[in-house]
Parts: sequence; C-alpha cells; structure tokens
Amino acid sequence: MELGLQGRVALITGGSTNIGAATAVAFGREGARVALTYRSRGEAAEKVARAVKEAGGRAMVLPYDLADDASARRTVDAVLDRWGTLDVLVNNAASWEGPPPGPHSPPFGDGTDWEPVLDANLTGHLRLLHHALPRLRRSSAGRVVNVSSIVAARGAHGTTVLAAAKAGLHGATRSLAWELGPDGVLVNVVMPGLVLDGKDEAERAGLPPQLLQEVLRELPTGRLPLARHVADTVVFLCSSANGAITGEVVRVTGGA
Repeated sequence: MELGLQGRVALITGGSTNIGAATAVAFGREGARVALTYRSRGEAAEKVARAVKEAGGRAMVLPYDLADDASARRTVDAVLDRWGTLDVLVNNAASWEGPPPGPHSPPFGDGTDWEPVLDANLTGHLRLLHHALPRLRRSSAGRVVNVSSIVAARGAHGTTVLAAAKAGLHGATRSLAWELGPDGVLVNVVMPGLVLDGKDEAERAGLPPQLLQEVLRELPTGRLPLARHVADTVVFLCSSANGAITGEVVRVTGGA
C-alpha cells in the first residue's frame, strides 16, 4: 500500500515518549519530515529524533507548552521556517498533574484546581490547530489526528476533567471535518485505551499486576495494544491511502 508520505511534513506533539515517539518513528519510516515536540524531556526527544532519521526520515525537535498560545505560534513558525510547509498535525501531547487516575485519585469537587487540565488538554489542542490551519489548508493532502483516550467514552475514577477535555476533542473533530472537508483536510480522532511501549506490562500500564489481569480478561485479544499499534493507525489516517475517513473516532483499545 502506497501511503504517499515521502517528504511530507508532520508536526507531532508529545513526541518524546510512548505513543508520540512511536508515531514519530513510524512517520520517519515512510520518509516524512517530522517535527516532534516535548515539554520537559528534551534528551528523550533528541533520542527519538535520531530514531526517526535512522528509520529514513528527517527530524527536528521543538519545546512546546500546551497551555501557552505563544508557544503554539512559535512551534508552527519554527516548522515553516525549517521546511516551508505543513501537511500533518498530530495533537498527541497531554498535560496531567498529580497522581495517576485510579481508585485512589482525588474525585472531582475535592478542591483540586481543574481548570489547567481542561485548558491544556482541550483548548491547547485547538490553539495549535488554529495556528496550523492556514498551512494545512494549503497542503494538497492536509491531515489532522487528535489523540484522545478511552476515558472519553468509558470514564474512570478521578478522570472527570480529563474525560471532559478528551470528549470535547471528539465534538470539535466532527465539526472540523465539515469545516475543513472542502479544503481537502481530513480530521479524525484516534482513541487509545491502556497502551504498552514494549516493556514490563504491569509497569508500563501503570497498574498493579492483579488489576492488570482483570483488565486483560475484559479484552477480546487478551492483551493490551502497543504504542506502535496506535502509531500505525495514526499514520494510515494521515496518509494518501486514507481518502475518505474524516470526522471519525477510531478506537485502538484491544476491544475495550
């Protein structure tokens, strides 16, 4: 299958670890030019950039703050200064402060400052898209993928605000598909569940081993997806092989 990504320019936020890193390397494997961002893990991002180049692509690394409009503008400008165009935006970065979601995480209404979570994980993606849209509209094959989370569909204890932000991305994506369709820009959501990056399952899933086994029993496959499975889905949706899928939420959850 010809994906048509050779020489295309892709901006991938949150590219230093897990899904973002796997997605950057997957685009590199197709010969794309990849701009990947990080917030605090600069060394990890540089390592991913080297992997992109070894896979056959080109890469640049950029600092990026989801909560800062000026940072979003600088990020897009830096990509355009380097490569003169932008074809693909993958909104993968997420911002979460505090303990991981779970039975012992603080519930909504306990006094925790929740506005920064909503601002970064919903408004932050829209900010970056706002700055990227003029160039995406001028691309012959503009593509946007917003990376969501299974909590948007199923919920989980301690994820009320994050789930609201991710669900907001679903609604925005559907409307953007109508607005950008006449310009040939396809916009979709990829919704992962728990994802592994190839290391010890319990550790990488962030779950106690017993709870992990309970989760696995609920999956038809009996195993959690790897980061590369999500990455491959993103790459397909952003490729020329996808000519008609837009406004959709594609689940990569192992059947959850």
